[in-house]
Amino acid sequence: MLGECLIDQAAIAGPTRRARPGNPQRRDIQALRALAVALVVANHLWPGLIAGGYVGVDVFFVISGYLITKHLLGELGRTNRIRLGQFYARRAKRLLPAALVVALLSLLVATVYLPADRLLSIGRETIAATLYVENWSLAAQSVDYSAQNNQASTVQHYWSLSVEEQFYLVWPLLLLGVYLLAARLRSPRAFLLTVLAAVGAASFLFSIFLTYTSRSEAYFVTPTRVWEFAVGGLIAATSSAWFGDPRYPARIRLAGLAQWAGLGLIVASALVFDESTYFPGYLAAVPVVGTALVIASGPQSPLWSPNTLLGVSAVQTLGNISYSLYLWHWPVIILLPSIIDRPLGTLDLLGALLLSLVLAGLTKKYVEDPGRSRLLPQASPRKILGVTLVASLTVTAICAASIVAATVTQAAEAERLDALSGGECFGAKSLFATACQDPFGPPEVTNVGEGEAPWFDDAQCGTAPDPIVVGDQKLLTLCDFSDGQEDHETVWLIGDSHAEQWKAAILPLARENNWTVNISLVGGCPYLDVKRAAFMGAETDTKVQRRCLQWSAAVSDRVLATSPDLVFLSSFSVGEEIEDGTGRAQADQYRDAFADRVGPWAAQGTEVYVIRDTPLTLERSTPECLARNEESPLDCANEKTRALPDDPAAEAARSLEQANVRVLDLSDQFCPDDTCYAAIGGLHVYFDKDHVARSYIRSLIPEFAERFKAAGS
Repeated sequence: MLGECLIDQAAIAGPTRRARPGNPQRRDIQALRALAVALVVANHLWPGLIAGGYVGVDVFFVISGYLITKHLLGELGRTNRIRLGQFYARRAKRLLPAALVVALLSLLVATVYLPADRLLSIGRETIAATLYVENWSLAAQSVDYSAQNNQASTVQHYWSLSVEEQFYLVWPLLLLGVYLLAARLRSPRAFLLTVLAAVGAASFLFSIFLTYTSRSEAYFVTPTRVWEFAVGGLIAATSSAWFGDPRYPARIRLAGLAQWAGLGLIVASALVFDESTYFPGYLAAVPVVGTALVIASGPQSPLWSPNTLLGVSAVQTLGNISYSLYLWHWPVIILLPSIIDRPLGTLDLLGALLLSLVLAGLTKKYVEDPGRSRLLPQASPRKILGVTLVASLTVTAICAASIVAATVTQAAEAERLDALSGGECFGAKSLFATACQDPFGPPEVTNVGEGEAPWFDDAQCGTAPDPIVVGDQKLLTLCDFSDGQEDHETVWLIGDSHAEQWKAAILPLARENNWTVNISLVGGCPYLDVKRAAFMGAETDTKVQRRCLQWSAAVSDRVLATSPDLVFLSSFSVGEEIEDGTGRAQADQYRDAFADRVGPWAAQGTEVYVIRDTPLTLERSTPECLARNEESPLDCANEKTRALPDDPAAEAARSLEQANVRVLDLSDQFCPDDTCYAAIGGLHVYFDKDHVARSYIRSLIPEFAERFKAAGS
């Protein structure tokens, strides 16, 4: 039969001994699963310790490519066909029950502990995860999966499941197409290997290209990962030529060495790689090749091989629950800080690990296994797929309902904010108004929606005709409030997202004074001519450094060329560690870098206003804290000594001692005494962990305008 010619029968059986009843799994592959999930979980719990643990996902991809290709080729060899309906039904029974249960329970817990704005994003992403397009959703959002300050959803990790499901959808069709085309060829097996190698090579090259042009997108999209599945597929199709085939005893002697080498490559990549590594790209070949070596070696190997270690009961148990553990660990990490109302400490992290293991064990026993063996045991593939489709649509409907509820809540509270905005006790106005009884009482609204985000569009703003271009991004916005007046003042707002939060105060001033405002902002980038070495303690990769330097140089050149009347600067300088090569203290480096950058602007007569950065929230999302402590907002406040460290950029501006370089310090509007408050004048002060809510900035407009005029007089 053609099916028998298409594959090597040893490839069907693989190098594995005949499975005993009740023990159908390869212990080495189960151990690989255990290692993969351990690396992923450790990376998410202790990113500083296992910074490259994300390679565990690549291990899973190779395993899936091997097992699925082996199964499909085996079916072709036996029957000369692939029963697609049965294949998809088996995959659905194997994967969907646990995935849907975890996604739904996570959403329900989030509904209890998270504010409406988080529920909106979690609801949207849960729909994407349920439909197995989460990877494309995250790619479209350009999410940095390793970023610790992301407002991550409870299903963000479903991106890898989405990639796998898309692989399961297409791969059988590819093999079936190869089978049909090979019917006219004299060497069908060679054709199969050629196609798999070509698909893998194309994907690998594309992965390298996209990793160096759009790294965040490359991490998630399916085409950059296909080659990893293809490597597993090639092992399945050629396993008789690999180390562990019992027909070639000489090769078995190499199997142990290959297994140790493979495990070493996986572990080394997890320890050496970090968030700055250009990944996947060509470096993903390290864990992929390591996994391939272990699988290809098989369980037949010398006594000194790692098989004894891999077969330890604890390792096998971890491999057995690896899928459920992967599903549970991330929502536990995301939700637990909100449940216990504090960032996760050492004991909390250990508790999160223990809780994840317990939930994984329960899900394996009561959801995974019954779903695979007892769910519709006699049903046709069509019925199974129909039931799983209904289940997926049900979860989607629940998510949609949560989105609608959160949207309605946000709309109602936005109306309430508008109604309150004219009052004398609105936000910061309450701090020094004697008629306001308790400025630090509970906020008038319980949820902070997207309408409170500091990033927003204004009808009179648009991309500048001559934008600053860095890479493929246009990084200059022009807001024209001049009303055609020729003698209007030109103003710049420069910085990162902490500068952007002041748009809500600066644009009303611009409208009042008929300014034209040029806005150039890049998140996480200093406006200085010095590289950003780290952000929030995480080392910055060279691509980001180059982008920041290109942007800051282009902005400076434009300021020098146009001699604007005013420049407003602000940045998260406490979190943006710079490095000028001297190794000096940050304050000293900022002082000199600031003088080099801003000094020439001031020398040509431009007035420079450095807005001192706002207080830190100390790694706590104050909207979430306030949602849980509606009647005791002081529980969400922080000590001023901790929340308001010196701002190196503001200190550098003061040290410059140039009359037209001034500091606007509104710290007392956040910390009027020894405490920095989370709620003031009925408003949430913060939108998220470190950005001020737009309504609170709006309440600061009178004070901001007064201090701006006083500083310039």
